[in-house]
Amino acid sequence: MSATPPSSIGFAAGILGDEAVRLAVLDHGEGWVALDKPAGVALEEHPWQNGAPTLLSNIRTQLEAGKPELIRLGLKEPATVFGPEPESAGIAILADRASSLAPWREALGSGAFAFVYEFIARIEDAPTEPGLCDLPVGMDDENRRAFVSHRNGKHAETRFEPGRACGRWQIWTAQSPFPRRDQIRIHAAECGIRIAGELKYGRSGRVTLTDTTPKGRLNKGEDKPLHRGLLLRLATVSGILAGKKFVITAPRPDDFATVVKRLSRGL
Repeated sequence: MSATPPSSIGFAAGILGDEAVRLAVLDHGEGWVALDKPAGVALEEHPWQNGAPTLLSNIRTQLEAGKPELIRLGLKEPATVFGPEPESAGIAILADRASSLAPWREALGSGAFAFVYEFIARIEDAPTEPGLCDLPVGMDDENRRAFVSHRNGKHAETRFEPGRACGRWQIWTAQSPFPRRDQIRIHAAECGIRIAGELKYGRSGRVTLTDTTPKGRLNKGEDKPLHRGLLLRLATVSGILAGKKFVITAPRPDDFATVVKRLSRGL
């Protein structure tokens, strides 16, 4: 790993989406790097994504083209350890396939890590106490969604913790040692927790301007949403790798931070 890795890496408009994208480098070590993936960007190829451009493939392309800031990451053949789904923001960990990937994958499979998510959900119908959901999760590739199945599903567990309430909405955390694709979302739905911006596993609506006012109405102007997508992010990854403890954290994305700030004003 270079002694001076870049603080961020960037992709021009049209590569990962209509707009230019810049990802912060959250942490790094010998043969691995943690990036702050934005929502709306796919990390790697998956049958549910209709061939959408991925972060991993474009990192490889720019490495082959000799882009300096990508070379400075120190990954000759980057591969995915773990990262959030396209709809979610947060920590994406990449490792060099030849030198560092195997220890990461082995530790991940053994449950040596803790993944902590943060999200905003409706107060209505949600539980008021912490709880564990351990419903087994299966994958439906034809309909591109996760589902609960005691026959075909794989073991999955999510511990939910309610946080500060902000009017009709509440900040939550969810923790899992090995989150499967869409696990947090399907488990939340099964528990009556409706995440802001959810469309696949229910329709919770989005946080709007009226949600940020004490009386739930505007003095003037038109009500409008404060965010475009799902308010769910992978906030922290911690654990033990090769006998050493590590903690990687990601800041709240701008839209997430804006919603929390505006909701707090309305209390």
